[in-house]
Amino acid sequence: MWKAIAPSNIALIKYMGKQSDGQNQAVNPSLSMTLADFRTTVELEQTSDNGPDRWAPLPDSAPLREESTKRFVEFFTRLKTEQEVKGSFLIHSGNNFPSDAGLASSASSFAALTMAASQAFAAIKKTPLPSLETQAMISRTGSGSSCRSFFSPWCAWEGTQIGTVPSKLPPLIDLVAVIDTGFKKVSSSEAHKRVQTSPLFEGRPARAAQRMADLKAALNTGNYQRTAEISWSELWDMHSLFHTSAIPFFYLAPLSMSVLRWSEECWEKRGHGPIATVDAGPNVHLLVPEAEKAKFRSELEAIPGVTVLESRA
Repeated sequence: MWKAIAPSNIALIKYMGKQSDGQNQAVNPSLSMTLADFRTTVELEQTSDNGPDRWAPLPDSAPLREESTKRFVEFFTRLKTEQEVKGSFLIHSGNNFPSDAGLASSASSFAALTMAASQAFAAIKKTPLPSLETQAMISRTGSGSSCRSFFSPWCAWEGTQIGTVPSKLPPLIDLVAVIDTGFKKVSSSEAHKRVQTSPLFEGRPARAAQRMADLKAALNTGNYQRTAEISWSELWDMHSLFHTSAIPFFYLAPLSMSVLRWSEECWEKRGHGPIATVDAGPNVHLLVPEAEKAKFRSELEAIPGVTVLESRA
């Protein structure tokens, strides 16, 4: 039995749009904060039969939708074949947060699976465990955003380079306004395809690259307000791609907009508020200084219909 636990992450500069190499290589760089308290656990067991590899949820874990389960097992089987490892395996996994709901469960899931598989293959073949950088690159081929879950608290993914980013910001807490924990109607994989039909996509890589440079500078100087401004611009850039695709699609719900408006009003009225972002889903991430968590959480929970989850970096 081999076991691994990996965290999720929330990107402020988004990974949206893939190159056509079939390896989940992004068209633009991305930068994320690792979420230490949103985790996936994977347990990997070699079985005595010669049947196909199988997946099952860990106790008290919600099942994945069929499409996600198939993709998860196929990724492991491909890694096993590439490493020339024989036999069948049972994959158990589970999250301590909602799956397939726009909270980057695929990032933590594929990172944990890659870690467990790396341990298993190294033990079976009696070879050294691959470096974290190598494991991150392997994991990326299953889920692009998963490569950022190997480094913390801030991680940049730029082409074939993945690693930590220095930051002088104070310790942050991610307060997640949970709008809907149901499965997304449009998967992230499908979103990557559709956004490339948007008339706004042509300039997207350059816009994201410039924001990436600006965000690195803001983190390096500890400029909290500038970080919030960049994150705000980036979230609307990505969601505008969704709304203007040839087949438009929407993740934001009316309650999502209420939460975003609250965040905006914090800055307008006080000159200080959360660093807001939204992934491919309706749930809103609000990064706030740890010292101010209680105040922001209280205000957020006062919005009717909002449930709050939180994670440290």
